[in-house]
Amino acid sequence: MDTTAKLAGIYQILQTPFTDQGEIDWDSFARQIEFCVAVGVHGLVVPALASEFFTLSDAERRSVVEFAARQTSGRIPLVAGVQGVTLRSAQEFAQQAADCGVSALMAMPPYLRKANKSAVREYYRQLAKFDRPLIIQNAPAPIGSPLSPGELCELLALEAGIQYIKEETVPILQHISEIIALDAGHCRGVFGGVNGIYLIDELRRGACGNMPAGGFVDVQVKIVDLYRAGEIAEAERIHFLLLPLLNYAMVYGVSLHKFVLWRRGVLTSPFARDPQKLSLNADDISAVEQLWSRIADFAAVDYPFV
Repeated sequence: MDTTAKLAGIYQILQTPFTDQGEIDWDSFARQIEFCVAVGVHGLVVPALASEFFTLSDAERRSVVEFAARQTSGRIPLVAGVQGVTLRSAQEFAQQAADCGVSALMAMPPYLRKANKSAVREYYRQLAKFDRPLIIQNAPAPIGSPLSPGELCELLALEAGIQYIKEETVPILQHISEIIALDAGHCRGVFGGVNGIYLIDELRRGACGNMPAGGFVDVQVKIVDLYRAGEIAEAERIHFLLLPLLNYAMVYGVSLHKFVLWRRGVLTSPFARDPQKLSLNADDISAVEQLWSRIADFAAVDYPFV
């Protein structure tokens, strides 16, 4: 994989599939990767917040990256989430991911005991030493320790290895515009997140892509491909049809994502380890089924919602 090629488009954050007993389901993991490749995703990310990385042991995190690298086998760019509770642990994850041949590294700052801004800057400067482009995941508090657009651009200018931003701090769209305006040619791209709910507006403001999670990725790939081809009105139309489902994803998070992937036959179980997960009730499921019918024509025919 050419790590110098620009990262752009829909970079799907992989779910960590579990059995009903809570063990990692490697067969479902492989199916999920093949599903993403089949529907044309531009890249993959693992493990990140939507992957429930915080519920994985260190050994499981390493195994997830190793498995994804082996399964993708260079067919598609793979970004490894390497955030740690300390710089040392993040460096260990980064080294292992680089050894697996991933295309890029992505990290939030230390997320248990928050570092001050000076320590956050040093954390990113050290992670930029690895021979892979580094993506700063600018996650909001209380999970992250967000930096301002100006502070992000200072880091981009200081370290050549820091090349991308994943901007998730409200107001996200304004921050994307500010980063692009302030950048002096050091930033190769800004990704959006939050399920892709602002996807069209992010692209309008110059974002290089989005890192969503869940079972709508084939529809979101179609939206980006149409936008890139200049068919902006059609991209907007499909995005607006998808928005109600994305609103559900904003509330139910990993439970909604895994439910949809399970109903589409990608995962064997919708089980989530996240201790704060919300379960979908019968009314939620009925609403999701009805909303799915609005976008079914734009989804991959080999993965129906059944």
